[in-house]
Amino acid sequence: MSCLCVALACGAAHAQEYPNRPIKIVVPFGAGNSSDVISRIIAGKLSGLLGQQVYVENRVGAGAIIGTEYGARAQPDGYTLVFGSTGPLAISPALQPALVKYDPIKSFIPIATLAWTPQVFVVPADSPYKDIQSLVAAAREKPGQILFGSGGTGTTQHLIMSKFASAAGVKLMHVPYASATAALTDLMAERVAVLSDVLNVVRPQLLSGKIRALGVTPDQRLSQLPDVPTIQEQGVPFNMQSWNIMQVPAGTPPDIVAKLEDAIGRVLEMPDVQKQWNDLGFVRMALPQPRIRDFLLSEMKVWGDVVESSGAKTE
Repeated sequence: MSCLCVALACGAAHAQEYPNRPIKIVVPFGAGNSSDVISRIIAGKLSGLLGQQVYVENRVGAGAIIGTEYGARAQPDGYTLVFGSTGPLAISPALQPALVKYDPIKSFIPIATLAWTPQVFVVPADSPYKDIQSLVAAAREKPGQILFGSGGTGTTQHLIMSKFASAAGVKLMHVPYASATAALTDLMAERVAVLSDVLNVVRPQLLSGKIRALGVTPDQRLSQLPDVPTIQEQGVPFNMQSWNIMQVPAGTPPDIVAKLEDAIGRVLEMPDVQKQWNDLGFVRMALPQPRIRDFLLSEMKVWGDVVESSGAKTE
């Protein structure tokens, strides 16, 4: 048998054998985080489709850098998937370059885009700001005096608000908290005037009437908040949201990548999964696999520029 025939036969056998043992999804965030929730939904569905247990392993620390690096160093055999998101792939390389030992592009092969995680600008229930333009007008009258909260310097909350202020041509004062929960608590106590966070975090307070929504960050209204206009609709040229993808370590065989891409694509088309996405405040992100690398390169530039202009960068 020629070398070519042997190679083809081995490749076909390899594709048929995979998977023959459990597969793990490395999530660089803690249990209960939205990234963890997404991954556990996908893991449960993949277990049925692939005929092997698919489970989540949480590897937390250093703003998701530790888990992402661990995933990058895993064996490229299809038995380790790595949950990727805006923070470790687009923000951390610009924010903390000395800590990042992986390359967001070269260390991984992207398999599928999973979800957009749009944010909502919210204010206390008694806030004088009724829309984005009234907030902008007040910020122009009082430069640097209107406080916005976030879960910490360099978080998506901080960077999105920083980019918004730049797009609106105003100055806002950043108040970083130890967590997003602490920032939201102080917003409700009116210690800060505004903040931006993902819908699944702020929705309970919106429904209870403790806070109000001024606008959403994507360029289209959210189906979950159809009466809340986008920030673009309200006159500020702004469109920014975070995202989630699934990837594998670089060097994973193409036939395995294709099998995982097909399986995850089928999961994302399931009606109950789409309902869960909607209930959690996510928006389906359907980008063809060959275009994901270019998307990541573009997003690294966008978020890197915001990190630079925000003053959040560390050495």
